[in-house]
Parts: sequence; C-alpha cells; structure tokens
Amino acid sequence: MTICLNKIRSVICDIDGTLTHDRSVHPSAYTIDVLERLHKKGFGFSLASGRSLDQLLELKDEWGLSFDFELVIGLNGSEYYDGKNRKAKTLYILQRKDIKEIITKMLNEFPDLNCSIYSDGMRMLRYEDKEAIESKKRTGINNYMVKDLSEMWDRPCSKVMFRVDEETMKKIEPLAIRISNDRFRCCKTQTTMMEFVHAESNKGNALKDYCSSNDIDIESFMAFGDMSNDLELIEAAGIGVCMINGSSDCKAVADYITEKDNNEDGCADFIDRYLFG
Repeated sequence: MTICLNKIRSVICDIDGTLTHDRSVHPSAYTIDVLERLHKKGFGFSLASGRSLDQLLELKDEWGLSFDFELVIGLNGSEYYDGKNRKAKTLYILQRKDIKEIITKMLNEFPDLNCSIYSDGMRMLRYEDKEAIESKKRTGINNYMVKDLSEMWDRPCSKVMFRVDEETMKKIEPLAIRISNDRFRCCKTQTTMMEFVHAESNKGNALKDYCSSNDIDIESFMAFGDMSNDLELIEAAGIGVCMINGSSDCKAVADYITEKDNNEDGCADFIDRYLFG
C-alpha cells in the first residue's frame, strides 16, 4: 500500500467500532501507546463521536493520555471543542417541531420503540430497558423516564436516538430514511442505533468549520471511522480510512480500509504501519 503522508499533520478518529474494542470504553494499551507516540512525533490527535462534549472531554484523563486533544467533535457534528483556542462551539440543533415530528412518525409505525434524547446532562427515555441500564453504568449519565412524550420536545436538542436490535433495525431503517427531509436526517451510528440530527449536522462539516476558523488545511487530516455517520468526515479529510469492520457505504467513500478490525486495534495498527512505518 502506498499512502501520500507528507501532508498529514493530524489524525481524527471515531471511537466506538473504530478506536475501541466492542463493549470496551477504553482503547487498548497498544492503542494508547500508539497515540502517545503520535503526539511525540508532532501530530495532532482529535476525536469525532456521537457522544456529548461533556463526556468526550473527560476521556483524556480516563484514558491516561499525557496530551490534550486538538479537536473534539461531539453529537455527530452538532458541536465541537477547539483545543487550540480552548472554546466550545454549537453548530446545529433540532427544533422542537422537528423532535416532535421525528418521534411521532417513528412511533406511529413502530409503537414499541424506545426513543431517547440528551437534555440537562441526562438521558431522557420512554422507558428504562436493559440497554439503558448498561449505558448508565458505562457512561455515568443518569436516565430519566418521561411521564409524557411531550417532555422530549419541550426544548431544542442535538439528536434523537432509537436503540434497537439488528433485526428491528432492518425494519425501521427504510422509515427513518423516508421521513428525513431538509430540516433533519437519519444516520445509523451503530448496527443497533439509529439517530436523527439536523440536516446539516455531520462530523465532516464540523471539521470544515474548525479548519476554516483556524486557517488549517483540511487536507492535513487523516480520518478514521466505521459507520454511516462517519461518511462526511472520511470524505472531508485529506486521507479517509474505514475500518475493515465498517459499513459498506463507509468503505465505499474511504481512500483506504484497515487490515485489522477494531477488536484487533486496526486503527492503531494502520497508524503504526503507515504513519510510523
């Protein structure tokens, strides 16, 4: 494999399914070692995730990293933290009418779906299922069960989430695509998670905004991802890399595909082979 690396000065990565193993909240010791070496060689390192900035900014200490993130993109591009200037920026949010329309249309056809949103530092849900309990333990974010669905659209938010099993995903995905419009769109962030965000909200647009604000050449970024919500990020960066365990649409737009999957530290292995090799 031949990769033009002269222009690359920074790496930006998705987390789940990319930087971490399945069912793990921390990168492996090998991946952490690669990230430390990346920093020592003068490269910037950034994160792009569906999680909120509050969660993401705690990862430096949780992972035991010795350096700060250059950029942290949260909520799939709705917000980001500029590590150079130490300031956060909100880009896109869903309006109340959009949240109501999304939830109402999805539940009209699939009335048993559990939907959730982030609000005031907690996750609001229809009901607390096994996944919600496990997520609370994993992330430390408290769950709040709404007494009435209207609570979910009493204020704007960045995204609406539907956690389902893989078989149910096959059923709801066509509907999610069909109801998307010029105000909001769906994106499958995991094989079991469907999310709705602002139509212009994506990781690629957040990276473009950061680069434009700081007069940085976006071609200097190498981006890693695995799912549909990483498409724009991989396309926007100078070099886009999809995990071998990634979705077919993500692989289709990537410049390269890793030799190993996320459970084999495929992202760190790619960096080790081609940025350090």
